[in-house]
Amino acid sequence: MLDLHRGRILREVARLGSMTAAARALSYTQPAVSHHIARLEAEAGTPLVVRHGRGVRLTEAGRILVEHVEDVLARMDDAQEQIAAIAGLRAGRVRVAVFPTAAGALLPDALARLAGRAPGVSVTLVDAEPPEALALLRAGDTDIAVVFRYEHTPPDADARFREVALAEDPLRLLVPAGHPLAAAAAPRLADLAGQRWASGCARCRDHLRWACGRAGFVPDIAFATEDHVAVQRLVARGLAVTALPALALGLHTEPGVAVPDVPAMGTRRISAVVAAGPRPPAVAALLDELTAVSTVSTAAVGQAVAD
Repeated sequence: MLDLHRGRILREVARLGSMTAAARALSYTQPAVSHHIARLEAEAGTPLVVRHGRGVRLTEAGRILVEHVEDVLARMDDAQEQIAAIAGLRAGRVRVAVFPTAAGALLPDALARLAGRAPGVSVTLVDAEPPEALALLRAGDTDIAVVFRYEHTPPDADARFREVALAEDPLRLLVPAGHPLAAAAAPRLADLAGQRWASGCARCRDHLRWACGRAGFVPDIAFATEDHVAVQRLVARGLAVTALPALALGLHTEPGVAVPDVPAMGTRRISAVVAAGPRPPAVAALLDELTAVSTVSTAAVGQAVAD
């Protein structure tokens, strides 16, 4: 294995034409430079310099080695510049896997803030429900998995990953505007036993069954779709009732639906899951922005829904 440091000394000897001049430029003694060149020749297995008058010149092997040393050093300089750019957020890349509601309610504001802070950082986004997002993270195909889980769902992260809490997103009950529960003074989830329900992803349906089970009944889930607009339109047409997160209502609230206050629906925790250990600067920066916008967005949506 040829030593790059000794190769750098050889390059200086070649540039200045003598051991003495190279030693002076490098703040070495002349014997130290001669020693390094001798060691490099031993590593190469062939002479690299020959005496020429009061100086030295490169052999053919020495010339080839110096050319390669210069190429390696140039690449190292490029790498150093690129690393400095990433560290300084002048460059970098973040891959995000995110569930649909957060993709619409949280990511745009977070990405806009990141673009203002670090325009050189590129972000790619893929739409994925929590199980798929976590699978992408475990496979190394994404840097951040934005996921949600309910109070009865175990944490998604294991020892290889860290869960960064972003927000608590309350579940809201939706019924047709003319439904008796819409005007009830103290609406209860149990009052909807026997109704047809619409629900979203598998994790959401599991939570609905859990919440209804606590209220004493099994929901009749007649419609399963992850399209929040479609779910709300089914409710507005009197075809179903449903439960949706407040963030989804912040993105769209269909005319003809009512949102009675039924705390028994519970909440879901939104979090970002990342690999454990030091975080690349671009990943850390986007996490900061996600945390900031999540706090603002969920508070604003919660107030709007309450009003």
